[in-house]
Amino acid sequence: MGEADRFARARLALGRLRWRLSPPPAEPLVSIVIPTWNRGPLLAERTLPSVLRQSYSNWEVVIVGDACTDDTADRVAAFGDSRLRFENLSRRGTYPDDPLRRWMVAGSTPANRALELARGDWLGYLDDDDVLDENHIAMLLAFARTTDAEFVFGAGDFQRSPTEWLRIGKLPPDPGNVMHSSVLYRSYLRFLRYDLEAWKESVGADAHLWGRMYRAGVRFAFLDRVVCRAPLRPGETLAGQRAAERRAAEARTAPEDAAPSEAGA
Repeated sequence: MGEADRFARARLALGRLRWRLSPPPAEPLVSIVIPTWNRGPLLAERTLPSVLRQSYSNWEVVIVGDACTDDTADRVAAFGDSRLRFENLSRRGTYPDDPLRRWMVAGSTPANRALELARGDWLGYLDDDDVLDENHIAMLLAFARTTDAEFVFGAGDFQRSPTEWLRIGKLPPDPGNVMHSSVLYRSYLRFLRYDLEAWKESVGADAHLWGRMYRAGVRFAFLDRVVCRAPLRPGETLAGQRAAERRAAEARTAPEDAAPSEAGA
């Protein structure tokens, strides 16, 4: 066992002790973190309404912009809901130039900041273009109670192309088995953050984080029900890793003086 794994196990034991000594209330605060970059319309028209429709009401949303230059702040403020908080970073995170490697870790910097700002007993994640089932929080919280799991996740419907939907979700939490927006975990696990260098292990920052939790001994449980969806964004014909691989291939064949395309958070 490496030094990092020993440290994680020690922090995990301390977190469990504090949780037992001071358990959360019957209806705990749930923090949903959303890193975003210049997707104000989708965030306001698709993603945030799915949180506002939740059957469970004791939640907050912590949105952190990766140095957004659009009107995201105004769109969030327009909801007039104090449970929605937005902070915009002054500088964008530093990510690899290669589109595939960039896709693996883009958004990690604002996601880590959102974890710092979150006040909830439970932490969830939501991509800025995904949609939660209206019972997402209620289902996962109830499942966590019945299983005593520290990390719970459900299935997610992922639209990879206009004619192809994939259902993602199963144990163990290996790469490709956990949809990012399907997770909920205890707040004492926040000491484990997204690693901007996860791409060096050919894995996304989210799967890299779940793997470190799993190795540390975090108790995982999978709810075999769809709790979120990831539809294609307007104008897209391909999403996920395949889209990133296509962008990477296009970048390799582009003229040397062509400007690189920006990937979203």
